[in-house]
This record gives sequence, C-alpha cells and structure tokens, in this order.
Amino acid sequence: MTRNLRYASGAALGVHRAVATITVISGLACLGLVIPMHGASARQSIAVSTPEVAEFQKRAQDYVTLHKKIEGGITPLPNEATPEQIDRALTQLSQGIVKARATAKVGDIFQPAMQVWVRKTLERAFSGPDGKDLRASILDENPIGASVRVNGPYPDSIPLSTMPPKVIEALPRLPEELEFRFVGDRLILFDHHAHLIVDYVDRALPMV
Repeated sequence: MTRNLRYASGAALGVHRAVATITVISGLACLGLVIPMHGASARQSIAVSTPEVAEFQKRAQDYVTLHKKIEGGITPLPNEATPEQIDRALTQLSQGIVKARATAKVGDIFQPAMQVWVRKTLERAFSGPDGKDLRASILDENPIGASVRVNGPYPDSIPLSTMPPKVIEALPRLPEELEFRFVGDRLILFDHHAHLIVDYVDRALPMV
C-alpha cells in the first residue's frame, strides 16, 4: 500500500469519529488528521525483555507482517485520490485482514501469561499518588459499555480513550500500525490503519 493510503486510513478514522456523514478526506488534510491519531503510540514505551513480552511482540509483528502483505495487494492510490477511492481501499484492507484472520480469538496475541503481565504492570503504574488522576483521564472519554470483539471494527460512533504517557511508557513497544487503547476496563490492541480490534485483555484498567 502506498504511503498516502496509510495516512488516509488514520484520517478516515478521525473523520468517522468527528463527522459521521463524512467518510474520508484526501491530500494534505489526511496527513494533518493522522497526527493526533498517533498520539497514544508516538511516545516511546519501555524496552521490556521477559519471555511473555517477547512472545507478545513476536505475535504482534506477525500480525503486522500479515497486514503489510494485504496492503501490498491493494492497487496504489493516485496522488489526488477521491474520498470514494480511499474508502474503497480501506475497506479492502480491513476485509482482507478479517478474512485472513477468520479464526482469530481472544488470547491469540495477548496470550494468558501476557494478560497476567499486563494486569500486574498496569496495577503498578496506577499505584502511585497520581493513580486516580490517570484513571480519571482515561475514563473521561472512555467508551464504557461498548461492545468489542477480536477481528471486529472499532465502532465509529465512540471516541478513542486518552492514553496517558505514563501508561504508554509502562507497556511494550508496538509496530507503528498498532496502538493500545482502553474500552471500558479492557486494554485493546488496535490496528488504527485498518480500524480493527486485533486482541484485548479483560479487567486491565485497575481500580484505584
């Protein structure tokens, strides 16, 4: 997939959240809109070396390899792509990934040991004096009660939760196609290019 489609995918998600009747926009505006989309993943996470984290990162990279393979089969967009062309390409990307991961389920990437690691790590991150403020900032725009499923789309009608830098820094580094977000108390692994939920961990947001 060409670079402009990568930007367009982030822009499409931003536009879906902001104005339901607009699908995507093209050109330089796409680049402008994708910048806030990467805010949660732009800060460096810590370099973690434990067996469960190493396995998680391998599986996340395997997913990204699949993502890129499917991208490569999509006809490149022209420089002045129309919203319809961009929307069609993004649909091809997400549908291709869904088809390739038809049997995907919870725990395929966040394996059980990694789920335990995530919960313990986030408990430590929220245990300090700023824990309540961290939780409040996440809950401010957290789509509590929203239904999510592995290999399903992130609902267009709900916002993306804030991810405080301290929380991002406590979690493993991700490829640029992926980011962490909270939906309710679940920590999701989100493909923000394809607008898909890759996997998630239940009961990940600590009570403080």
